[in-house]
Amino acid sequence: MNKLSTFYKKRFDAFLLHLTEAKSLNEDNVHKLRVDIKYIRSLLLLVEALHLDTVIVGKLLKQLRPVFKYSGRLRTIQVCKSLVLQHNVKNQEKVIQILEENQSKISNDFVVALEKFKLDKFKKRMEKLYQVLERTTSTELREKADKIILDELDLIYKLWASSRGEENYHDIRKFFKIIKSLLQLLIDIESSDDLEREYKVVNETESTLGNWHDRDVLDRKLAKIQSLAPNPEFKSLVREIKNKNRSEKNTHIKEFKQQMLINFLKR
Repeated sequence: MNKLSTFYKKRFDAFLLHLTEAKSLNEDNVHKLRVDIKYIRSLLLLVEALHLDTVIVGKLLKQLRPVFKYSGRLRTIQVCKSLVLQHNVKNQEKVIQILEENQSKISNDFVVALEKFKLDKFKKRMEKLYQVLERTTSTELREKADKIILDELDLIYKLWASSRGEENYHDIRKFFKIIKSLLQLLIDIESSDDLEREYKVVNETESTLGNWHDRDVLDRKLAKIQSLAPNPEFKSLVREIKNKNRSEKNTHIKEFKQQMLINFLKR
C-alpha cells in the first residue's frame, strides 16, 4: 500500500472500531463515530476530485447516511444534557428529564440504524477504494487537495462577507472541517512546518465554531421546550438556562470573529 491508501485505511479502520463501540450509546463513543464519518466524507470528496471511482464513493456515502443521521440526533440530545448540567441551575433536572425522554426514542432509532449497517459490503467497497488509490501520484494528490482547500476557503470568505451572520456559521464550520481533514492527510503524506502551522490555525478556528455550534443547538432545543412549558415557573427555569447558554455562545462568537480577522482576512 502507498501512503495515501495507508492513510485512508487508518481512517476507515477507526470508523469500524467506533461503529462497534457506539452500540454502547456512550456519549464519547457516539462523538468519535460522528467525527469519523465527517472525516471520511471529506476524504471521499478528494477521491471524487481525482476522478478515481465515483461509483464506489456514491455507494459508501449512501451507506453512511443513516448512521450519520441518527447518530446526529442522539449526539444533539447528549450535548444538550451535558451543557445544561454544566450551567448548574436550580431545578434543572426538570429540563434534563425532558431531554432524557427524547433520548430514549432517538437511541432506539440509532441502534436500528447500526443493526441495518451492512458491514461486509462496506469492507468490500473499502478494499476496492484502496486499489484505486494505489494509482494516485503524490503530485496529483497535492494539486487536487490544494484546489479543494482553496475552493472551501473561497466559500468561507463569501459566507463571511454576506449579511446573514450566524446563519452561515454552520456551513462555514463544515467547510473548515473539510480543510482540516485534507490538511491532516497532507501532513501524513508529506509533513512540513507550513502545513503544521496551517492545520493549527484551522483546527483552533473550527474548534471555536464547534463550541459555538453546541450552544446554538442547545439554544434551539430550549426554545422548543420553552414553547411547551406547562407553567410560568418552568418557563422561567428554561429562560435562566437559555440566558447562561447564550452568554457562553456570544463569547465563542467573539472569539471566532477575532480568529477570522487575525488569521484569514488580513492575508
